[in-house]
Amino acid sequence: MVITSESQELVTKMREFIYNELLPYEKAMNIKTEELVPTEAIQWVRNRAIELGFYGITLPNDYGGQNVSLKELCLLKEELARSGSALWGFVLGEKGGVLRIGQMLESFTKEQIEKYVNPLIKGETSCCFALTEPGAGSDAKAIQTTAVKDGDEYILNGIKHFISAAPYSDFAIVICKEVVEGKFAGITAFLVDRKTNEKPGYELGETQIPISGEHGTGELIFNNCRVPSENILGESGKGFLLGIKRISQNRAIWGVTYIGVAQRALDLSIKRANERKQFGQSIGEFQAIQHMLADMATEIYAARCMVYDAIEKLENGEGDRATASMVKLFTSEVAGRVLDKAVQIFGGQGLMKGHPIEQMYRTVRMFRVLTGTSEIQRNTIAKELLQVK
Repeated sequence: MVITSESQELVTKMREFIYNELLPYEKAMNIKTEELVPTEAIQWVRNRAIELGFYGITLPNDYGGQNVSLKELCLLKEELARSGSALWGFVLGEKGGVLRIGQMLESFTKEQIEKYVNPLIKGETSCCFALTEPGAGSDAKAIQTTAVKDGDEYILNGIKHFISAAPYSDFAIVICKEVVEGKFAGITAFLVDRKTNEKPGYELGETQIPISGEHGTGELIFNNCRVPSENILGESGKGFLLGIKRISQNRAIWGVTYIGVAQRALDLSIKRANERKQFGQSIGEFQAIQHMLADMATEIYAARCMVYDAIEKLENGEGDRATASMVKLFTSEVAGRVLDKAVQIFGGQGLMKGHPIEQMYRTVRMFRVLTGTSEIQRNTIAKELLQVK
């Protein structure tokens, strides 16, 4: 993989921020991955990331971004994931909706951009994307949240859960089954404000901390929540496309996060192998440990090559759903295998609650579920191979 001098400068700048500012700030504020992130910490990260030009870096220049390539975005994401930072997801604007919003700018009206997009880009607000429901996970089309047309408004009813960044969000993009005059009119996306004093019927339900501890998720409860028609995002009846339009790109990009976590585990394992003494020598001198490290490094290398090859295809307009699913499947399972070996190298210490290896071991288990389970990825790959609709 060839990295240009400009891209390398960007990565170096990110690395300096992480290790000179971000991690020291987390230590000083005692911010942990197993807890909800304090609002003031989120705002600090946003403000500093905006100053450095990282926040919303993929946005077009007209929106304050740098219009960086997918490859450069992946290089930055891998560096962040490798750092072990508890706040890493807020640096580029992932856990605030900026990157996702940037992928669907063409769907917003001029008025919606002024009211929702601009404050988001400035770091003044946060957004979450609400699709998943108790009865609709992998089968996203099974959503039951309804939006019933009532004059110039819609009335929303339903529950969304496992919504990333829900506890921090000021508004949500909510995917609903639109009902007009008692008839199903398609899947429609709505921009819904969280301000319950202005928009009664929108509540934050149970707050959840995933096993990764990297960010909070939560329930969104809609109980006769009224939303004006002008808050429809994109076209009525075509909201489902917003959720899957860039699914291939998103799955491929997630792969670098998995690689970053796996690489951190390898880094720590190498250090452990050199420092841990048993039977009068470092455990790194035992062939069994050497083979584990060799396998870990080999799988990470293969996964990294796979991701960046897929990213290059996507940038050239050659990517397809099967390739993206292969990336998501392989990288998530590589991360699991790497962390399993890391636990073995660390022994009992790697099983202690709060140890970085123990925390990462639980984190990578989630990777085979997030953004489409491994089984769904295999289904997608097989359908593409067999040309099954």
